[in-house]
Amino acid sequence: MRIDSVEIYNFRKLHKAKLDLSGKQTLLVGANNSGKTSAMVALRCFLKDRAGITAKDVTASNWKRLEVIAKSWLEDGAEPQLLPLVAELPYMDIWLNVSDNELHHVAHLIPNLEWNSGILGIRLRLEPKTISDVFNEYRDVRQKALDRLAEYAKTQAGKVGDFSLWPKSFQDFLDRRMSSLFTLNAYLLDPDKPAVVQADDTTVLQPQVVSETAQGIGANPFAGLILIREIKAQRGFADASDTRPPNDDNTEEKSPTSKRKLSDQLQAYYRQHLDPDKDPTQEDVSALGAFHTAQKTFNERLQYGFSAAIGELETLGYPGIANPKMSISTLIKPTDGLNHPSAVQYDISGDATPLRLPEDYNGLGFQNLISMVFLLMRFRDDWMLVGKHAGSDAGAEQGLIAPLQLVLIEEPEAHLHAQVQQVFMRRAMSVLRNHELLKDDASPFSTQLVVSTHSSHIAHEVEFADLRYFKRKPASPDCVATSDVANLSGLFGTDNETTRFATRYLRTTHCDLFFADGAIMIEGAAERILLPHFISNAHSGLAERYISLLEIGGSHAHRLKPLVELLDIPTLIISDLDAVDPSNNRQSVLPAYGAAYETANSVLKSWLPKLTLVDELLAADDVPELAAGGFGRIGVVYQRDQVVQCEEDSEPVHLIPSTFEDALVLANLDIVRGMSGVTMSNAFANIAKSSKTAEGMVSNLYQRLSHSPQKAAFALDLLSIEKIEDLTAPPYIAKGLNWLEKHLTVGDAK
Repeated sequence: MRIDSVEIYNFRKLHKAKLDLSGKQTLLVGANNSGKTSAMVALRCFLKDRAGITAKDVTASNWKRLEVIAKSWLEDGAEPQLLPLVAELPYMDIWLNVSDNELHHVAHLIPNLEWNSGILGIRLRLEPKTISDVFNEYRDVRQKALDRLAEYAKTQAGKVGDFSLWPKSFQDFLDRRMSSLFTLNAYLLDPDKPAVVQADDTTVLQPQVVSETAQGIGANPFAGLILIREIKAQRGFADASDTRPPNDDNTEEKSPTSKRKLSDQLQAYYRQHLDPDKDPTQEDVSALGAFHTAQKTFNERLQYGFSAAIGELETLGYPGIANPKMSISTLIKPTDGLNHPSAVQYDISGDATPLRLPEDYNGLGFQNLISMVFLLMRFRDDWMLVGKHAGSDAGAEQGLIAPLQLVLIEEPEAHLHAQVQQVFMRRAMSVLRNHELLKDDASPFSTQLVVSTHSSHIAHEVEFADLRYFKRKPASPDCVATSDVANLSGLFGTDNETTRFATRYLRTTHCDLFFADGAIMIEGAAERILLPHFISNAHSGLAERYISLLEIGGSHAHRLKPLVELLDIPTLIISDLDAVDPSNNRQSVLPAYGAAYETANSVLKSWLPKLTLVDELLAADDVPELAAGGFGRIGVVYQRDQVVQCEEDSEPVHLIPSTFEDALVLANLDIVRGMSGVTMSNAFANIAKSSKTAEGMVSNLYQRLSHSPQKAAFALDLLSIEKIEDLTAPPYIAKGLNWLEKHLTVGDAK
């Protein structure tokens, strides 16, 4: 059994969003404020806590329609209607995949007699406990507020401004009364009516309509079916010296301020799995006997030690005839040995004399890693009834173990350096499955792990098909800015070669793309070295954004087309013209007007602007672009003519460079003439100083680049010039950066 997907409606940024879950682990990725936290909180509120949804959790734009409904209630003769109200409130559809040998687990969820296995749908809906109570109470308090405000206005000559009384609106009413008047209830869905439909080649999420007469099945239809555990984000992580009391036995993290001291967790684990007071074995009886002997001996020592002091008290007339006699005794519990700051220690001595330091002497990252891994171990052992938990070693045979454990981890990267983040993600699932009943693929017990993260290092460790990308959607007249969830599995269709290339390329180099506000795809190392300088020096708006640089040549960039279009973020492609002469066996040539040359660049030919002739490319817009949906815009720039004049030129000459490097030289002739460094830098300096004509200079630069590139070394030499701020980007790149900056600013405004 496993959860196939979760559909979230009307919850914060997730107005209509479908989250597909992988069979084992699913990683939620996306830029800041893209909805990942909304998804994790929704899973917690609907599946784990089954409470805590407030008016603030309703998608903001829904309040317009809710206020219209509430206003209609104030009319004479109005009657409450349930379905229009709950359609605007948060609800979640959970789709389970159940095999035919698991039917006994879901007998209470089977929708009809024809169903025998496969997909089951359950809706968890926030609804009034009694619709008439909500209707009547709101009418009553709202009308009273309006009447009292009208009386007050009479005393103020009708000038009350924006002054109002509670409830000012239906939202104001529910801010106070939602928890007492509303509850969660579950309903069965028709598995033959999936929510996703196609409309005009666009996937639209259209949920089923549950009849007003449908009978709910309670707030927790997954009791005994799904065990849900959670590790919340450490937004206020402190060190292990925190002295507040540990969490109780039945929660991994009681409140946002609770910490992850390992000693606290050891106590909780001990009480659930090792406590000798629970169904003691013969070894436990021996241990308890030793505790009793120690306590009795210590009590005798205390009585002897305090006898003089107690005797002195008796000289003062205490105790009297009717007063109880004072006695001193101790209570020693097995967990007392773990309840102190040094309960967990780390040996730093190696093979020398033991030297140990308390838990709080370790760095926060090390503490966090050990704590999270131990929590995962505890989740597993709690689930599998290890030791004395639930008082039975035969829990699996007795059907006491839920067939599915869902583990939610929010932002595990806190305080962990990159390598440790990767180790944690690599090992998390194996820790959760490290039990005899779980190791076999045919095990009747399933584990699904859902992790939200901002870390590209964690994303690096997950299969591409397990990533779920949260992408921001711009606001519309009817809806605030919300988010969609994209399933990256099958993104490249059946093109296995492209799929292999894209997944391997992204996993080895650029997982940060999934967290960026914008992206720039570049040709080579020289652009990667110098582009950050161009951005910081002349494009401050871009410097303030989260930009991902992808170094990928023109012959491969088009392979990422499905991914770039799916991400819906502004993306600039900086490409080369790559001119070839079709009449001369497609030999590489220096670009020129009117020569019938073609481009060999696959991006320009097959993606954008889909032109082959160099003359047509040079006549195109400065930044050919296309819309990818939402905030997504894709633009491309490549070499255009640059104006150059040398001493023998009677007037400026328009010439077309062939690569980023010669375009850079032409834009910075004075700087290049004074350069020295690697062979290419010296050669460029000589060409810039000795060329008599612009055409000769461009031709010599092209020949030099053809014979000995050293492009990255040339770029590094440029970084060492005295006034780096004087170095300017080639005109085509400057126009591209201006384009990207404009679209990122427009996206922010939306």
